[in-house]
Amino acid sequence: MTRREVLAWLEARRPIPPDALRACIEAAVTDAELPPLVPLPDQLAVLGRRVLGRVAGRPEGGRELALELLAADAFITYAFEAQAEADATGLAGLAERIAGSEP
Repeated sequence: MTRREVLAWLEARRPIPPDALRACIEAAVTDAELPPLVPLPDQLAVLGRRVLGRVAGRPEGGRELALELLAADAFITYAFEAQAEADATGLAGLAERIAGSEP
Protein backbone atom coordinates (compact mmCIF):
# COMPACT_ATOMS: atom_id res chain seq x y z
CA MET A 1 0.00 0.00 0.00
CA THR A 2 1.06 3.56 -0.60
CA ARG A 3 1.25 6.20 2.11
CA ARG A 4 -1.98 7.67 0.80
CA GLU A 5 -3.73 4.30 1.06
CA VAL A 6 -2.39 3.72 4.58
CA LEU A 7 -3.56 7.18 5.63
CA ALA A 8 -6.99 6.56 4.09
CA TRP A 9 -7.29 3.24 5.96
CA LEU A 10 -6.33 4.95 9.22
CA GLU A 11 -8.78 7.79 8.58
CA ALA A 12 -11.62 5.27 8.35
CA ARG A 13 -10.94 3.84 11.83
CA ARG A 14 -13.43 4.47 14.59
CA PRO A 15 -13.29 5.87 17.15
CA ILE A 16 -11.17 8.68 15.82
CA PRO A 17 -8.09 9.27 17.96
CA PRO A 18 -7.64 12.64 19.69
CA ASP A 19 -6.24 15.34 17.41
CA ALA A 20 -2.70 15.33 18.84
CA LEU A 21 -2.41 11.55 18.55
CA ARG A 22 -3.88 11.54 15.05
CA ALA A 23 -1.34 14.17 13.97
CA CYS A 24 1.51 12.11 15.44
CA ILE A 25 0.29 8.97 13.64
CA GLU A 26 -0.14 10.81 10.33
CA ALA A 27 3.34 12.33 10.63
CA ALA A 28 4.88 8.91 11.21
CA VAL A 29 3.19 7.56 8.07
CA THR A 30 4.06 10.62 5.98
CA ASP A 31 7.72 10.52 7.04
CA ALA A 32 8.14 6.77 6.54
CA GLU A 33 9.48 4.81 3.60
CA LEU A 34 6.75 2.21 3.09
CA PRO A 35 7.47 -0.67 0.74
CA PRO A 36 4.34 -0.89 -1.45
CA LEU A 37 4.23 -4.69 -1.73
CA VAL A 38 4.22 -5.30 2.03
CA PRO A 39 0.74 -6.09 3.42
CA LEU A 40 -0.95 -3.39 5.48
CA PRO A 41 -0.73 -5.24 8.83
CA ASP A 42 3.04 -5.56 8.43
CA GLN A 43 3.42 -1.94 7.36
CA LEU A 44 1.53 -0.79 10.44
CA ALA A 45 3.59 -3.10 12.67
CA VAL A 46 6.82 -1.72 11.22
CA LEU A 47 5.62 1.82 11.87
CA GLY A 48 4.79 0.89 15.46
CA ARG A 49 8.19 -0.70 16.01
CA ARG A 50 9.96 2.33 14.51
CA VAL A 51 8.11 4.77 16.74
CA LEU A 52 8.73 2.55 19.76
CA GLY A 53 12.41 2.38 18.82
CA ARG A 54 12.59 6.18 18.85
CA VAL A 55 11.03 6.24 22.31
CA ALA A 56 13.31 3.48 23.61
CA GLY A 57 16.30 5.32 22.17
CA ARG A 58 15.66 8.20 24.55
CA PRO A 59 15.84 6.61 28.02
CA GLU A 60 16.31 10.04 29.59
CA GLY A 61 12.98 11.14 28.13
CA GLY A 62 9.94 11.80 30.22
CA ARG A 63 6.39 12.86 29.65
CA GLU A 64 7.27 14.46 26.33
CA LEU A 65 7.53 10.94 24.90
CA ALA A 66 4.03 9.93 25.96
CA LEU A 67 2.41 10.87 22.65
CA GLU A 68 4.93 8.84 20.65
CA LEU A 69 4.45 5.88 22.98
CA LEU A 70 0.70 6.11 22.40
CA ALA A 71 1.29 6.29 18.64
CA ALA A 72 3.46 3.15 18.76
CA ASP A 73 0.72 1.35 20.66
CA ALA A 74 -1.89 2.57 18.18
CA PHE A 75 0.11 1.30 15.20
CA ILE A 76 0.48 -2.17 16.73
CA THR A 77 -3.22 -2.24 17.61
CA TYR A 78 -4.11 -1.14 14.07
CA ALA A 79 -1.80 -3.85 12.68
CA PHE A 80 -3.84 -6.50 14.48
CA GLU A 81 -7.09 -4.87 13.39
CA ALA A 82 -5.95 -4.85 9.76
CA GLN A 83 -4.86 -8.48 10.00
CA ALA A 84 -8.18 -9.51 11.54
CA GLU A 85 -10.03 -7.77 8.71
CA ALA A 86 -7.86 -9.43 6.05
CA ASP A 87 -7.53 -12.92 7.55
CA ALA A 88 -7.96 -13.66 11.24
CA THR A 89 -6.05 -16.91 10.89
CA GLY A 90 -2.93 -14.79 10.33
CA LEU A 91 -3.04 -13.09 13.76
CA ALA A 92 -0.61 -15.50 15.41
CA GLY A 93 1.85 -15.13 12.55
CA LEU A 94 1.65 -11.34 12.80
CA ALA A 95 2.28 -11.51 16.54
CA GLU A 96 5.35 -13.67 15.91
CA ARG A 97 6.67 -11.27 13.28
CA ILE A 98 6.17 -8.30 15.59
CA ALA A 99 7.80 -10.02 18.56
CA GLY A 100 10.77 -11.14 16.51
CA SER A 101 11.46 -7.89 14.68
CA GLU A 102 13.89 -5.15 15.54
CA PRO A 103 12.63 -1.60 16.10
